[in-house]
Amino acid sequence: MNMNMACPKSLATLGATCLLAVMPLHSIAGAEGDPTPKPGTGRSLDMTELQPLVTGGKAAEALLQLEAALERDPDNARLLYNHGVAAYAAGRLEDALVSFDRAETSGGRKIATLAKFQKGNAEFRLGETSRRSNLDETIARWKQSLDNYKDALKDKPDDARASENYRFVRSRLLNLLVEDGKKHQQKAKDPVNSPSQKIENLRNAFEKFSDAKQIDPDHAEASKGEQESREELAKELAKEGKRLADQPLRQRFNPREPALPDFDTKPLEEGVGMLEDANRLTPKDEPIQKDLAEAKQKLADADVQRAQRYMELEERTPWTREKLAVLRMGRELTEKALDQVPNYKPAEQTRDEINRRLAQIHEDEGDALSEQAKQMNLEQQTMALSQALDHFQQANELQPNQPQLPPKMQDTQERLANSLEKLADQLMQTPRFQESMEQQMARLEGADQALSELMGLKPSPESQQKSEQVGQQLDALRKKAGEQGQKPGEQGQPMPMPGGQMGQMPFQMGPPMDQRPRINTPGAKGEWNSKAMNSGKDY
Repeated sequence: MNMNMACPKSLATLGATCLLAVMPLHSIAGAEGDPTPKPGTGRSLDMTELQPLVTGGKAAEALLQLEAALERDPDNARLLYNHGVAAYAAGRLEDALVSFDRAETSGGRKIATLAKFQKGNAEFRLGETSRRSNLDETIARWKQSLDNYKDALKDKPDDARASENYRFVRSRLLNLLVEDGKKHQQKAKDPVNSPSQKIENLRNAFEKFSDAKQIDPDHAEASKGEQESREELAKELAKEGKRLADQPLRQRFNPREPALPDFDTKPLEEGVGMLEDANRLTPKDEPIQKDLAEAKQKLADADVQRAQRYMELEERTPWTREKLAVLRMGRELTEKALDQVPNYKPAEQTRDEINRRLAQIHEDEGDALSEQAKQMNLEQQTMALSQALDHFQQANELQPNQPQLPPKMQDTQERLANSLEKLADQLMQTPRFQESMEQQMARLEGADQALSELMGLKPSPESQQKSEQVGQQLDALRKKAGEQGQKPGEQGQPMPMPGGQMGQMPFQMGPPMDQRPRINTPGAKGEWNSKAMNSGKDY
């Protein structure tokens, strides 16, 4: 970089010569608010000798000396700041930003303010370098440049250099946004454009004009362009959204689930999303509101039909796990339908019937597990009763007015508490065979888990005392294992269980097998409702 080049008047202190003439390298020693350099580190550097190198087109030579000094004193804020200035002059703008960032966080207020100003300069230059290849990056860089100048002006409101550079970059950014908005607005008028291309161009125009208007609310061209592109974009979104919503629903067959024919509602969902976005852009447009309401009604009808097909499939499914999963998916579809059309009776009736079926399945499963538990050993009994209680509780949540459920829950809870207490007592007893330390810890951890569950169901002073006793024994064993350098279960081996068995903990508490399915909707994330408005965004 030629540091002797003339600096255009409009560039203020953004040019390399102007920048370094106004803000030269700073001496390291004796800076108020900054740590005194360590002896034998940066103190030997003479900034008055390095400054001519930086301003005379030999910034790379100064940079080498500053890098060597930073190796000896890497957290010195002034060295970091000076390194950033030299890197900027040498054209290494990304390196300059890193150094300015570190100087800002590690130095005093004076250095931090200078670093913020210089970051604004570096971001502007980086934006200029990417303008031909990536205009969006330029815009992002210049926005960040403005933010840096704002931060510097918060620290020092009367800083003429920061104010002048802020006004300059703001003017350049405004012009760039308005010019690009006009360009995309004109592209949208090309008759060869597909609907998606037209929407994309109008969206880009709207975003650029909106950004410009946000920077300067009084900018006439930005305000006019924002309003025009908003209305044009809403019109095109509504037109394409209605077209998608009016398409007949097609059946979709999943080769992995041939017994489950379904509707392909994705085009309809995208149409609804487009109409919602159009309504958001122009909320007082009555034709758009009417089309949106009709599309939502159609989507709600489709979701209810899909839910009813899941109910038909459930009747043909012999396995409890699949029954629960299918009904859960059907209920989720009814909830989606009610999101589209609140208080929609067919959706409410279908949801209520699904809830009734789910509750019945849960109750039947709870009854079966409760009966099977009578014939099981203590550990199996505890697991079965825990799952039975979960089933009864879920049935009660789905159908809260069923009089038979509360007594079943109460009886199962009492039986479970009794089993947990017996299991804890059994695991607290030292077996007759010789235990290893790992086996002893596994046994006591099982007892501790059983007591924790018991305290949650039926707290008592006796259970609390047992829990404290087991906890003390476990702490002693863990301390001993740590002293001997042992780690139970390390290298991926399961923890030995009482009786020399290898496997899981004595019992596994948790919800039954009908976990709520998660519906994956790729591309739906973003501030808008349609993919057309969210595409190409990084959220």
